[in-house]
Amino acid sequence: RSTILDLAVSSLAISVAVASPAFAQSTGTLDFDKEIVVTGSKIDKGIDGVVTPDTSKAKASLNQQWIEHQTPGQTINDLINYLPGVSFTNADPYGGTSGTLYVRGFDATRISETFDGVTLNDDGNYALYAGELLDSEVIDSVTVNLGTTDVDSPTSSASGSTVNFLSHMPTNKLGVKAVGSFGTDNYYRVFGLIDTG
Repeated sequence: RSTILDLAVSSLAISVAVASPAFAQSTGTLDFDKEIVVTGSKIDKGIDGVVTPDTSKAKASLNQQWIEHQTPGQTINDLINYLPGVSFTNADPYGGTSGTLYVRGFDATRISETFDGVTLNDDGNYALYAGELLDSEVIDSVTVNLGTTDVDSPTSSASGSTVNFLSHMPTNKLGVKAVGSFGTDNYYRVFGLIDTG
């Protein structure tokens, strides 16, 4: 009996809730007698050294601020592996030998790598040798064209992409930099740099 009574009361409450009209307050009748001022500031496009250049081409850059916080001694091709569309597979864990580089599906024979404008590709088959690149400590920035090429690229292998490295510029003040690392399999590495100013 109480179940039938509960069911009847809940049915009555539902029908009253459905039948009742909705009341809403309109904000359209409010008048503003003061101006509304919205201010903002430009946000930096770079995130800790990863920069998206203002260009029509798909391009990304890494500067020394980001490079110096990565694994010391690793080939720079492994560091650009963090960019979208770039895939690099190392042949060893420490970056001392070569590897396989792809940029948006283009293999190394279609990717041009230059260091300060000097081409690094093999003249015969356009191959890249990741283990023969300069240490990351002496690279100020690297710019990767993602699937596009530069018109003035010095090599014909640039149909798929270009990777441009800029070497470290000497500082105006005297400075010393030392980096050491070690690991398994008797791995060790010591790097030193002296800027005379």
